[in-house]
Amino acid sequence: MKRRLTCILAADAVGYSQHMAGDEEGTIRILAAHRAVIDGVIAFHSGRILSTAGDSVLAEFGSAVEAVRCAVEIQDALRTRNDALPEDRRLLFRVGVNLGDVVVKNDDLLGDGVNVAARLESIAEPGGICISSSVYDQITGKLDLGFLDIGEQTLKNISRPIRVFRVSGANAPARAAMAERAAAAAKKPAGKSMLPAAIAFGIAIVAGVVAWQAGWLRVGAPDVAKTAQAPNVAPAPAGVPAAEPARAQVAQVEGDRDRLRAEAEALKRQAEAELSRVRSEVEAGRAARSRADAEAAAAKTRAQAETDAARIRAEAETSAARARAEVEAARKSAASETARASPPTKADASKADSAAPAVASAIPPPGRAATAGGDMSAFDGAWSVTVSCPPGDGAQGYTLDFIAQVKEGYLRGQHLIENSPGSLRLQGQIRADGTAKLDAHGFVGDPKFAITGAVKNAPYSYTVDARFDASRGSGRRMQLRPCELLFSKR
Repeated sequence: MKRRLTCILAADAVGYSQHMAGDEEGTIRILAAHRAVIDGVIAFHSGRILSTAGDSVLAEFGSAVEAVRCAVEIQDALRTRNDALPEDRRLLFRVGVNLGDVVVKNDDLLGDGVNVAARLESIAEPGGICISSSVYDQITGKLDLGFLDIGEQTLKNISRPIRVFRVSGANAPARAAMAERAAAAAKKPAGKSMLPAAIAFGIAIVAGVVAWQAGWLRVGAPDVAKTAQAPNVAPAPAGVPAAEPARAQVAQVEGDRDRLRAEAEALKRQAEAELSRVRSEVEAGRAARSRADAEAAAAKTRAQAETDAARIRAEAETSAARARAEVEAARKSAASETARASPPTKADASKADSAAPAVASAIPPPGRAATAGGDMSAFDGAWSVTVSCPPGDGAQGYTLDFIAQVKEGYLRGQHLIENSPGSLRLQGQIRADGTAKLDAHGFVGDPKFAITGAVKNAPYSYTVDARFDASRGSGRRMQLRPCELLFSKR
């Protein structure tokens, strides 16, 4: 048997069967969208998906650091998607990561290392990540994350205790949110809004106040009446008329009535204010969901249009270069055949002179000949890209690192998930002489790294003038801050 040391990531949806029982088709659509995000993040971090069964995913990584980065980005991306969904339709995932020795059978992996990853996933919190101590030893000091040591855990069907760490900060208080949703579900029918209950509560309070003011309800009156009609009334002090105690009691009753009326009015105003607040929150939630859906659709359309435009431009440039090369080769071949056939006469020279402008028009302009006749695949392969921007224009400095791929001379690289906050896409054609003009499109992440006035998730773009050789390259941002780009072939 073949064996190897590898890092395994296991992910599974929380309460999938319950979601399916409530809304089968809706749950399948949400799971498909979540899975598209998960598969994309795994591929970006050079992971390999081993198997998928319904709501679970099993993937292999050659690096423990990349596996944990992938797990954190998966939970961040799913949290963003779930925030745009109603609470009863949010689909949370648990993730477990383990580094261990596994058995290789064809394209599948078996053994204790895989089983431990699956058991770690089962004890993670909804929206959370659990890692084994073998993973923690490899990533400590290399990732800016928080970790909570929960000690040695006895896992199902695992013969030895495993020391486990939770990745803190990777899961928002999802357990508390689920508990709150369960309590709310117990108090109201499934799928109903808070608004009808709040309206009914407010109406009940107002009706009670109106009934009390109309005399249908009495608050405290029976006790007062008993006091007024009690047979054993204390005798009035000497020199005080007998009617004074009765008038005092009447005044006290009227004072109590005025106080209760004021309290009822205050309660009525409070109920009306609470009812208005609930209405405002419900309307604001609906508007926010509609706005988020519209922005997501616009971003998707814009990204697709940019991708199509880049592809069409690259195909046009390649076709033009091929046509120029064919014209040049035909001209040289014709000239060579003519020279071998016979020495040129004066008439031939005259014809050649008259044809010179037409041939010259077919020759590519200066600086483009290298592109037409050069090797468009000379720069193909994977390149490490570093973008360094100094402080300026009201923004702090920052550095980005990501991987770009070059195929047939066309470079394309992506930092983070496309169209997400903080993402950046870089693409463009590298000419055979090594020069290139690259297009960069991104979305603002933390506004402190953007120019003054920019907001989170706002789109931006700029161009980069770059030059490459066989193994290295450099470029400079042409708009806004003078950022530098370094390229290194991997």
